Amino acid sequence: MASSFLRAAISNNAFWCDAVCKALGSPGEFTATLWFHRRGTPPFYPDAVTLTEADGEQTETIETLIISEKRDWAIKDSYAALDLAPLGFKLLFEAEWIGMRTPVSTPSPITWQRMESAADLAQWEVEWSKANGPVTQKIFTEPLLHDPEIAFLLGFEHGKAVGGGILNHHAGVVGHSNLFAEARHDETIRRGLIARAAELYPGEPLVGYERGDDLDEALHAGFELLGPLRVWLKEA
Repeated sequence: MASSFLRAAISNNAFWCDAVCKALGSPGEFTATLWFHRRGTPPFYPDAVTLTEADGEQTETIETLIISEKRDWAIKDSYAALDLAPLGFKLLFEAEWIGMRTPVSTPSPITWQRMESAADLAQWEVEWSKANGPVTQKIFTEPLLHDPEIAFLLGFEHGKAVGGGILNHHAGVVGHSNLFAEARHDETIRRGLIARAAELYPGEPLVGYERGDDLDEALHAGFELLGPLRVWLKEA
């Protein structure tokens, strides 16, 4: 049975996906077992996130969705429990949910700034796109800045942005995502975000998911493994 910590991490992630879509004027839908969006999500975001371990309802809903519109569909299989190959999906990647029960605020060698205006957000997106490549479709919009439970953060060294990320507080945990860093600043940025989470949302655990070298870095920073996930893709 999944731990309550894992369930909170998954709920937090689904909330964040919905918050991004809602800020664009098009929220998704929640059932007891699934979050999904019928009309397509921004780049890097799934069309559905499973909220519970595998059951027939999830697969049936996913099948209904992909029949309703012929396009690319991405599904975040939060418990790595679904077999979507019979529906024409291919496994895009596997990752691990991670958590830190007691984040601690520690001094950072860089200066941190929370984005508060449209101009701030534009700067954050410019820096983020350097690590992720140019994106033609809008992903993050100003309403996200007005939510006290969401924080876009940039780290500066000698006045120059060197990395950043996003925090979102929901389901009794703080999700950290969209981390990016210039060379040699990866560990500094992650540890800085841990400290900022402890300051902005004191006493709340920190969660997220990672894979590859980013997962190794997160574990080195003090995160623990919570469970595996998969992302499936069906191309049009």
